[in-house]
Amino acid sequence: MLGSLLDLKPVETKRASEVIYDQIKEMITSGRLKPGDRLPSERAMMEMLQRSRPTIREALRMLERTGLIRTVAGSNGAIVQKPNTRSVEQALETALQTQALSISEIWEYRHLNETAIVEWAADRRTARDLEALDSILGQARESLEDPEAFIKYDPLFHAALARASKNTVAYLLSQILASSMVTLLDQRMAELDMKIQQAMCRKVLAMHEDIVVALRARDKESARRAMEAHIEAFHEDLKPGSAFVYD
Repeated sequence: MLGSLLDLKPVETKRASEVIYDQIKEMITSGRLKPGDRLPSERAMMEMLQRSRPTIREALRMLERTGLIRTVAGSNGAIVQKPNTRSVEQALETALQTQALSISEIWEYRHLNETAIVEWAADRRTARDLEALDSILGQARESLEDPEAFIKYDPLFHAALARASKNTVAYLLSQILASSMVTLLDQRMAELDMKIQQAMCRKVLAMHEDIVVALRARDKESARRAMEAHIEAFHEDLKPGSAFVYD
């Protein structure tokens, strides 16, 4: 029969709000709408698109949830903004909290991504990148006795490494993962007494310093080994019930 030869699939009809969302999203991602541009008011969009206010509002809410626009109370139209990674970070945090993602999966990804980052950074880093890393290390060093304050410098350090790699994709992905790593570290620290927390901070700082020494020398192999050691130690220390080892 002819019907059995046709690869027919059900037709999906998008809601009007989704079509409007797609149109505006394409204008933003293509650069036709730029950060700071203002969208027409809800009333103007209703007239332009011949759709109801609830439909327009739903499309705008979708754009706001994905970080493409921001609404300002009392203003006449939403404002286009540079996309951010917060919505993805929140989804990743939720997945971690519900154990949809395992520590081992994160370790595998970090091993692949962050070892590449330090190799690129060893080749591409500038004097300004080194200054930024040194500044973060200095502030972290001053916070060694205060683990809660110290933890905040870990994502800053890894973000600075990613910037030094001069790879925008690597930087964005590292930003998405960073807040989740801090959440895990916070949870692990809460299980330890203050003496061990401070020792853990010293251990992390020493490993960060080793990475910067390798970058300063433009030594890709040493940078990779230092990052591998750091990620491996981080993975072991975050395992539930693991006994933290320190000198």
